[in-house]
Amino acid sequence: MTARTNIQSLTGAILQISAQRPATFDSAGYVDSLITWTTVGTIENHGSHGMQAQIIEFTAVEDGVVQKLKGSKNYGTKSMTLGNIPSDAGQVLMATASESNNRYSVRVIYPLGDGEVTNAVHYMDVLVSSREFQDGIANDVRKLAVALALCRKQVEVNAT
Repeated sequence: MTARTNIQSLTGAILQISAQRPATFDSAGYVDSLITWTTVGTIENHGSHGMQAQIIEFTAVEDGVVQKLKGSKNYGTKSMTLGNIPSDAGQVLMATASESNNRYSVRVIYPLGDGEVTNAVHYMDVLVSSREFQDGIANDVRKLAVALALCRKQVEVNAT
């Protein structure tokens, strides 16, 4: 199947977390490891994730031109906003993970696009680096801000 050629709504995307990690950090490892996933409920904003490179600069005295090189890679932090539901199993696991030094597995299952029969999926090896209560004004919903520090490149499984 060819890649989708139009934009797609994120409505219906699901984020799941597990304390189990795959045997190998590739699509086969995540699928074949029989990981038990717990869905995290009421996500308002999935945030963004992906690679950012450190930019190294060098300026030679003789010409004063700033040269730029790509340095180390950082797979970033996925910052999310959740509606706070203390009884939600996924949010409970996120709270446990935020107090732990262990890495967790996360997967995002994207909704089907036009003509797709399987979902696109991103798998991530993460540390839950923060979990903060977001209080606001009288007309606000009680929310949580959760940050997932990606420890390696995400594994992308394309939709078909």
